Amino acid sequence: MRIIANERYIDRRAKAGRYLSLAGLLVLLAAFIFSWIQIQTPTLMPLALGAALAIGILLSFTGGYYTERFGGPTAHHKGVRDALKGLDNRYTLFQYVLPVPHVLLGPSGLTVFVVRSQPGEIAYADGKWSHHQRGKFFRELAGQERLGRPELDVKAQVEQMRQFLKKHLPEIEVPVQGVVLFINPDTRLDLKDPPVPVFYGKKVKSWLRGPGAGKTLPAAVRQQLEEVLIKD
Repeated sequence: MRIIANERYIDRRAKAGRYLSLAGLLVLLAAFIFSWIQIQTPTLMPLALGAALAIGILLSFTGGYYTERFGGPTAHHKGVRDALKGLDNRYTLFQYVLPVPHVLLGPSGLTVFVVRSQPGEIAYADGKWSHHQRGKFFRELAGQERLGRPELDVKAQVEQMRQFLKKHLPEIEVPVQGVVLFINPDTRLDLKDPPVPVFYGKKVKSWLRGPGAGKTLPAAVRQQLEEVLIKD
């Protein structure tokens, strides 16, 4: 499998995650120390302390968000690559170079990956998602992304790619499909009739080679598609 990625974009956000998290901890530490210091105008204490806490939490949250997506053990770009490792040279993975983060060009068209990296128990039943995890509130406070409704993200990203193709290749109809991909090794899935294809890690490969595989694109169409995707 070929990989075309905006490594500079990824590296910058990974570094931002580390620096912002550190800055947030330092601000919170300073706020803690400040709370023990006697100052001449005690009325300013609550305001100053509150401002420092708010800034520290905001920095920590933003840093944690970037670290989870770009720099931690469950960085999204690494998780997608690991899940797709072993696909042959008919496949090309595009990361952070197109309108949506992760797009796979395969023999029959495009597959968009909406990545989730939350640990814990993920369930879908009766039209609703649920997520159970120890300390979830504090993890989300530290920047962990909420599960939300992944199928809506899939729908939105698929539509973004369709509009992109309509603009650049208006005369060609290219199939675009989307899946939800969970990449955290501590994730446990319990799904009953999910509205979109949902997979954990490498299990997505068998789907891509089987039910997710459609009619092979003509060679000329494939070449035009590659030129547009790589050029962009």
